[in-house]
Amino acid sequence: MKRSQTIQPTGTAGQRIMIGLGAGVLLGLFFGEALAGLEVFGQAYVGLLQMTVLPYLVVSIVAKVGRLKVAQTKELGLAAFAVLILFVVLGISLIVCFAGLLPPTEGAAFFSSASEPASVGWQSLLTQFIPTNVFHSLAEGYVPGIVVFCLFFGGAMMLTPDKESLLDLLEICSAGLSHVNRFLVKLAPIGLFALTAAAAGTLRFEELVRLQAYLIMYAMASIVTAYVVLPAIVCNLTSIRYRDFVHAIQEPVLIAIATGKLVVTLPLIIEKCDGLLMQNAGRDQSSPDATASVLVPLAYPFPHLGKMLTFTFIVFAAWYSGKELSFLETLQVATLGAIFSFASPLVTIPYLLDQFQLPQDLMSLFVLPGFITMRLGDVVGVVHLMALSTIVSEYSRRSLCVRWNRLMPSLAGGLICIAAMIAGGRLYLTSTTLRYDLDQQFLALEIQSPHENVIVHAAADELPEQERSQRSTLERIIESGTCRVGFLPDAMPYCFFNSRQHLVGLDVELMHRLAKRLEIRLEFVPCSHETFLQRLASNEIDIAIGGVLLLPERLAKVGLTQPYRTATLAVVTQDHRRGEFGSWENFKNDPEVHLGANHIDVAKSIKRNLGPLRVEVIEPPKQYFTGDRPEIDGMVMAAEIGAVWNILYPNHTVVIPTPRIRRPVSFVVRSEDRAWLKFLDRWIDFERLDGSLDQLEIYWIQGGGTKTKPPRWSVIDDVLGWTN
Repeated sequence: MKRSQTIQPTGTAGQRIMIGLGAGVLLGLFFGEALAGLEVFGQAYVGLLQMTVLPYLVVSIVAKVGRLKVAQTKELGLAAFAVLILFVVLGISLIVCFAGLLPPTEGAAFFSSASEPASVGWQSLLTQFIPTNVFHSLAEGYVPGIVVFCLFFGGAMMLTPDKESLLDLLEICSAGLSHVNRFLVKLAPIGLFALTAAAAGTLRFEELVRLQAYLIMYAMASIVTAYVVLPAIVCNLTSIRYRDFVHAIQEPVLIAIATGKLVVTLPLIIEKCDGLLMQNAGRDQSSPDATASVLVPLAYPFPHLGKMLTFTFIVFAAWYSGKELSFLETLQVATLGAIFSFASPLVTIPYLLDQFQLPQDLMSLFVLPGFITMRLGDVVGVVHLMALSTIVSEYSRRSLCVRWNRLMPSLAGGLICIAAMIAGGRLYLTSTTLRYDLDQQFLALEIQSPHENVIVHAAADELPEQERSQRSTLERIIESGTCRVGFLPDAMPYCFFNSRQHLVGLDVELMHRLAKRLEIRLEFVPCSHETFLQRLASNEIDIAIGGVLLLPERLAKVGLTQPYRTATLAVVTQDHRRGEFGSWENFKNDPEVHLGANHIDVAKSIKRNLGPLRVEVIEPPKQYFTGDRPEIDGMVMAAEIGAVWNILYPNHTVVIPTPRIRRPVSFVVRSEDRAWLKFLDRWIDFERLDGSLDQLEIYWIQGGGTKTKPPRWSVIDDVLGWTN
């Protein structure tokens, strides 16, 4: 009777959690972004769940390990290590298998502003695993380090006499914390309702369309692992039935889905594992043998299968970029993924992208669906921990054996299931087309508040001759009501023609704002880097724009306004070569390096600072990006300009070498136009103080203009129209 009372509540609690999750999803879809505020209550519930995790781990690990025998501990560790190796091999095999889901296709990379490659943070990894200060590990929530400390302390307690009173106290504390956790699980429907309602109300489904291949592949691999492969291994090596095992994982899986935090499920996993073993073996609850109380915390710091499966993203990234990985390359991806699973995927994914010469821009595609993939990974993590703990516990009881009568049907059924999923997914993806459209989004940008009285000349030859007088430029502009602006046509994102052949850009929009203030007409005149000085000197234009860098070489020739922003010099190169340009020292004084520059002043500056490099001006820069100049190793230009070229040609990347070289960006006028120059300086101050420069920076430089979206779809808005 006692055994049934331990297991029976699972179904009722699981049903309540499912009702909470379902109600959250439905209300989120109904009310949309209006429920975003519920996330606060959901996060509060997650915090309550986390409250008991670390204290529970500390007292339970020390108490359980302290009661073990030395020989038993060695046996337990070897068994757990063997099962982990088995699971690693399984993870590698699954990644290789599900790589076959992706059909041949041509793709493109997604633009990201990140321009510096990440490296594997082994020092950070050691900090999490080695508790140099256990109190710091507790404060920071470094579970691996806490487990290491508890294992050492528990191991010392095994050899300590008169330990029973302390171990009894720790077990009492563990039981008390377990009661707290069970109470919090009863509140799960409310807390998880708040989390899912906020998530369903704010998640944009259109953002996930481009990721369907990765999501399908990862979801199928996760489902097969959690509900076919791991349960089959447990059922074939123990006497536990498939139905009982799946029933036991129900609650921790649902909590992991809703919270996105595997660590908060550890106490519940321990409880369910112990209950599952007692239900199937009739063991006494007070048995001193090794249980999940030791195995689950011990296994948690090690990579679980859900984390390993995230490296299917590298296979997807290659497919998305139009690069087909061979079988050996796919096997290498899976093996490296298993090794690097100890570190955060946010660190190791960029490293592997570099290793396989894939665009670093694709990292944003990995981050975007994190809400979904993190929860799928945690589902697999829950089942991974329960399967490992169950198998090793049964081994310690000498109850482990291969059920041959189950093995062959399970193997055949698993292979058929995997093959059917791969075939179905491949068939579906073959009928869909991935389309990179960020370049089109950028080229569709318009001036946000255009001035009405604007003329854009196709060529300088059509300009009527401008009146020469003794008046200052500012006086003439105000009296004539016309200001001529020389612009560089390919100086994206400062000046360029969009897909409608409208002249747009940050500098162009600033000129529109200036004309509105002065109530004058704007005439835009096309120039080149070589001719804008001549046109200024001949009085053909009154000001030159186009992201002009304020270089000392120019100060003696023209007048430059105060900087309105700061640019960083960068090298734009093919994505897989980014490591060669991480530091200016890497290619300083190297005659073999052949660089291009988008302006003669930039070329001179690079030669002056870096020695006898081969640098030549490439104008227009498009020659390099289209492959017309294959001998050029990279283009030196402002990072902001290079980032836009990266949008248009995403097989390149922007590398900002260290130490960073920053240059101010200004407008250019004639050196003798003191009044005009002073006026422009004060006008820039006004634009900066009222926030206009910051807003334009976000819109044109940081890509904010491409992220403007209508409100999230909801039933209340788009079906019923109540709020409209």
